[in-house]
Amino acid sequence: MPDSYPYIISNNKIEPILSRIRSAAKPERFSRETLTTWGFTASNDRAMVAVLKGLGFLTESGVPTEHYDRLRDPNDWRYVLAERTRSAYSDLFAIDSNMNAAPEAEVKGAMLRITGKDEESVARYYATFKTLAALGKFDPKPTRVSVLPEAVVESVNTVKPKAEAPVEETVHRRRSEYHYNIQIHLPVTTDITVYNAIFKSLKEHLGV
Repeated sequence: MPDSYPYIISNNKIEPILSRIRSAAKPERFSRETLTTWGFTASNDRAMVAVLKGLGFLTESGVPTEHYDRLRDPNDWRYVLAERTRSAYSDLFAIDSNMNAAPEAEVKGAMLRITGKDEESVARYYATFKTLAALGKFDPKPTRVSVLPEAVVESVNTVKPKAEAPVEETVHRRRSEYHYNIQIHLPVTTDITVYNAIFKSLKEHLGV
């Protein structure tokens, strides 16, 4: 368990410093000189470097971490601040998962038991913790949903599915055929001219 928590006496400077982090260029190393350059020249402002290190936004040597990059994001900084507050004060949140919204007496009592420090030190720890908790957003971060442009949606909605090619059906047409059966009864005769006359007549009239 920790025997202390990082704190800054001028807690009213925490929000302006975080705001300057979002608007200023990312430094190679974050130090007291960085704060002085930004206009935070009071001796109490320097303690903010230790607070940022305690929250994991800076390494021990003052190099900004990946959490610092998120702290610069205007849409993400409150969420990452809440995440790092939970991590830095994990012993408190192990007692109450909603310690960020807990009454002052409960938070101070937990800090007193964990650190074993005097009430004056605990009051300083609490003031910084409460300021961080008020700035952080502890609600789950909403999932971003991609929305298609209206023109794209309209285009998708107007696309009609391809009609299936009709199955070609082969129609077999049967040609009508007519058959005539003609029976000819030839007379019994020995005169060949009779037969010749009959066949000649069939040829002229029936084309056979």
